[in-house]
Amino acid sequence: MKRTRLIVAAIIAMLISGTLLTGCKSTDVKYPKGTKTYTFTDDYGREVEVKKNIKTIVGSGPNTQMILCTVATDMLVGLNAAPTTEQEKYYPADFVDMPTLGQFYGSKASLNIENLIKASPDIIIDIGEKKEDGASDMDEIQSKTGIATVFLETSLDSYDSMYKKLGKLLGRSEQADKLAAYCKETSDMADKAAAKISKKNRKSVYFGVSTTGLNANVAGSIQADVIEKIGARNAIHTDEEVNGMDGGNPVDGEAVNKANPDVIVFGPDSPYDTVHKDGQWKEIPAIKKNHYYEAPGEPYSWMSSPPSVNQILGIRWLGKLVYPDLYHNDIRKDAKEFYKLFYHYNLTDGELNKMLAKSYGK
Repeated sequence: MKRTRLIVAAIIAMLISGTLLTGCKSTDVKYPKGTKTYTFTDDYGREVEVKKNIKTIVGSGPNTQMILCTVATDMLVGLNAAPTTEQEKYYPADFVDMPTLGQFYGSKASLNIENLIKASPDIIIDIGEKKEDGASDMDEIQSKTGIATVFLETSLDSYDSMYKKLGKLLGRSEQADKLAAYCKETSDMADKAAAKISKKNRKSVYFGVSTTGLNANVAGSIQADVIEKIGARNAIHTDEEVNGMDGGNPVDGEAVNKANPDVIVFGPDSPYDTVHKDGQWKEIPAIKKNHYYEAPGEPYSWMSSPPSVNQILGIRWLGKLVYPDLYHNDIRKDAKEFYKLFYHYNLTDGELNKMLAKSYGK
């Protein structure tokens, strides 16, 4: 999958304007004399000198920020993206007062190097899939800022190992190990269920986002990983380039009808309330049978947006929805446990009822 390269326009502009970054070519991190450090090997194989006692951190983008918040919200000194008004309750009161630094990657890449340096974190962390030029990107940021910059690889199958590494790196192993255990338990649950499903009995799932529902997170998209993980198959394949962003690949009602999915899942702010009377939707068998749902979406969609650790809860929700005979979990109990562990938030029954209102069909 092609990924948008790291935006360096801000860096170039600052070099031209003669800022303090000029002439900084070394990727070695410089620490005050007496600072205790050790060599950390990141998941690109880069050897980086990092502090033994890290106190302050910054992420590379919203996905990483979301993961860092599950372990060490109090260590963040800058945001990649400020939470929306609806998301604020899931974070500490002073969280929104931190400076916004932008992000390394994606369609909204907007890294502000000057503000990143002013925030002066002990370390910059990037978490996610490996990228073709990722190692050089990390070297570049480290060189321009003089701040240790590391990468931790993760996917829907490996959050447990990532969390263990992150916990050790930040000195937060107690919390990180709890999250790792939850992720491992969920992944194992899905793998055991999927192993019992023959290829011909795999149900097909259409995952549509946007207000029309006609932007498909197609097969091969990280945003649709939950579908494959639970043992189902993605109803939509494409010969075009898979959109790696949250916008999906545009399709039309005819394509969805032709795919004839067993289950239709919409993202937040979808046409869920109107598809039963909409001409391009109402004749699709899954709509007629009321086999369509909207994924819960606070503070982030359980399916994607962003495709991060929120997808772990998505596995439990979609698995139970599509294969109730194979998934014996209680999604209400799961949700409360997940929000407590990962968001440090106690969901009330009223909040959960509202969250799940469209997630079990008509």
